[in-house]
Amino acid sequence: MALSLTLTPSTVAPGGTFTATATGAVAGEAITFTYDAAVPVTVNADGTGTASATFTATTSGAVVAAGPTSGAVSAALTVTQVTNCVVTLSSTPVNPVAGQPVTVSATVTCGGVAVPGATVVFSTTSGTLGTGVTSALGTATLTTSLLPVGANVVTATVAAATTTCTCVGVSATTTVNVTTPPSCVVTLTSSPATPVAGQPVALTATVTCGGVAVPGALVLFTTTSGPLGVGITDATGTATLSTSLLPVGANVVTATVAAATTTCTCVGVAATTTVNVTPPPTCVVTLNSSPANPVVGQLVTLTATVTCGGAPVAGAVLLFSTTGGPVGIGVTGPTGTATTTTSTLPAGANVVTATVLVAPTTCTCTGVSATTTVNVGGVGTGGLTAHPACYRLNFPPLSAQATFSASGATPGSTVSFHLGTAAGTVVCTAVADASGNASCTATLSLFQLGFATYTATSGAQASTSTLSICTT
Repeated sequence: MALSLTLTPSTVAPGGTFTATATGAVAGEAITFTYDAAVPVTVNADGTGTASATFTATTSGAVVAAGPTSGAVSAALTVTQVTNCVVTLSSTPVNPVAGQPVTVSATVTCGGVAVPGATVVFSTTSGTLGTGVTSALGTATLTTSLLPVGANVVTATVAAATTTCTCVGVSATTTVNVTTPPSCVVTLTSSPATPVAGQPVALTATVTCGGVAVPGALVLFTTTSGPLGVGITDATGTATLSTSLLPVGANVVTATVAAATTTCTCVGVAATTTVNVTPPPTCVVTLNSSPANPVVGQLVTLTATVTCGGAPVAGAVLLFSTTGGPVGIGVTGPTGTATTTTSTLPAGANVVTATVLVAPTTCTCTGVSATTTVNVGGVGTGGLTAHPACYRLNFPPLSAQATFSASGATPGSTVSFHLGTAAGTVVCTAVADASGNASCTATLSLFQLGFATYTATSGAQASTSTLSICTT
């Protein structure tokens, strides 16, 4: 009798069990069953020549039963694959920043085969983000920039699908970690630290995004008085502007980003710095003469000193002059001092002026001057002294009366009163009394009111004083 083999069931899912039954064996014959990688099982046939063994299904293939007498026989086992619906979910970029678009992609498969046309709902714990429909590759995508900072758990759930799998309700999750966007930072500095008015000041603004330089940004520099200018950042994120227009005092300067190509929000971001501008140092000229009381023809030394902010100015060229014209030129030395000598000053009050013509200094010295009055006495004077005179206006006719006086004249001598210098017009004369005093009153024309000084002469003596309108 031939050996035969039956599998019950002959088709089974992975992990299921089946029974292999051999018939037609010799009673008591040892029948050995083998299947895949399972341990062979040996069973003695019963009195009817039947033997059986049970196995767990792993893969499709042959099951063999063999006996030493009855020979061998095989039967084919079919193991079916379970078709599960699987959803996978991913996001890109890996580490987005707040506000940056994020794309989430869900892929739906049935038994490993793409499921096209499936409707997928994307959501977070805060609500629905949107829906997508799977392509021929089984993939649905959604792009959003609404995810807040932090760990966002995104879920993709199949809402509808045409497939042999049960996909509706199947879902997958992924966590999208959204980081805080990098900050746009503007810094502003100025140089020099303490400029003086009119000195160029360099303003330097640096623009960074998350600590990285932002090139090509347009930066507007302003003060409370208005714009100073614009600059464009270089590869290091730096824009500069030089200005010499800042006035004396505390100037609040602002650098504001007007345009920038960057992932940061830079437009409108600003920085300020205070530039304390100090007044420029002052150029000062002082002038004195020696001796104190020269006489006509005596050598007089004129000494001018030039300083800038209190420091001596060397190399300055000065012109020494009187109302009668130049009397000399001098150049300052290391101490800022220049001198000249003259013996040409006439008798009387000589207003001498020292004026800076050129000066190598940061101060504005050219044109700065100083004056001194050198009172030169006549040769052999006994001390004639002219006193300040004033005039009063008369209406009508328009004229003025002035009273002139002098002391120290020789008693009984005639004293003449001249407009301006001793060579000027004589307006009146008087005879000195026993004390040497002389005075007279004169009527002056409008033209004569233009003289600011007068000179009293008596013989070889001369003395100059002021002439002005009476204030009392």
